[in-house]
Amino acid sequence: MIQHTFSIYHWEYYLIILVRIMGAMAFAPIFGNNMGVTRRARLFIGIALAYIMISIHPYEPLNYTTFIEYTVILVKELVVGVTMGFTANITMSIINMAGQFIDREMGFSMVSSFDPTFNSEATITAQFYNMLVVIIMLCSNMHYFIISALADSFYLIPIGGAKVDAGTLYDVMLEYISTYFVIALRICLPCMIATIIVSVVLGVLAKTAPQMNMFVLGIQLKIFAGFAVLFVTMQFLPTVTMYVYEQMQDIVEKVIQVFVVH
Repeated sequence: MIQHTFSIYHWEYYLIILVRIMGAMAFAPIFGNNMGVTRRARLFIGIALAYIMISIHPYEPLNYTTFIEYTVILVKELVVGVTMGFTANITMSIINMAGQFIDREMGFSMVSSFDPTFNSEATITAQFYNMLVVIIMLCSNMHYFIISALADSFYLIPIGGAKVDAGTLYDVMLEYISTYFVIALRICLPCMIATIIVSVVLGVLAKTAPQMNMFVLGIQLKIFAGFAVLFVTMQFLPTVTMYVYEQMQDIVEKVIQVFVVH
C-alpha cells in the first residue's frame, strides 16, 4: 500500500530514489528525447515512478550521519541512473551511424538537420531510420522495458550500496562500442555495395566513353541506386530493430551487474 505520510527520513529516502530515476530518464531512449517528452513531462514521470518505487521498497535506514555522506550517496545513485540511461541510448546510435554511412555513400552527407533524439546534427537517412526504429520499438513496448529495468535495479543494486567496478565497466563499454560499429556497418552494407558497383561501372564507362560527363551522371545514379536499395531493404527494418532491442537489453543487464555489490 502506498504511504501518504512521510517523515524527514522518508523524504531523504525518496530523494535518493528520485535521483536514480531522473538520471536514467535524462538519457534513456524516448524519455530523454526533448521533442517527444518535454522536461515537465519527464519530471512528472520521474516523480510518479519514484513515488511508486518507495511504496514497493519500504524505507530502510541508510548508513550515513553527515550531509557529506548523504551527498555521496546521491552522487552514486545519479551515476547508476545516468549510466543505465546512457548505455541504453548508445544502442540507438547504431541506426544513426548506419544512416550516416548510407548518406555518405549516396552524397547526402551535407544535407543534415538537428536531430532531437541525440541533440546533434544528423543526416536525413539517419533521422528517417531513427523515426522508424523508435516507432517500432514503441510498438514493442521498449518504454516498458526501461521502466522495468529501473524497477529491477533497486532489487539488484541496494539504495546507497552501489560499488562501481571501473575495470569491468570499461571492458563492457569497449566490447559494445566495437560491436555496435560492426552492426551499423552490416546495416548499411547493401547500400554501400550498390554504390560501389555504380562507381565501378562509371569508371569503366569513363574509359570507354570519355566524352560523357561521368561526374554529373554518377551523382544521379548513386542517388537512384541508394534509394532503390533502401526501398528493397525496408522490409528488414523490423528485424534489425528487434536485434537492436535485444542488444539494448543485454547491455543494460550487464551494466547493472557492474554496480551489484559482490
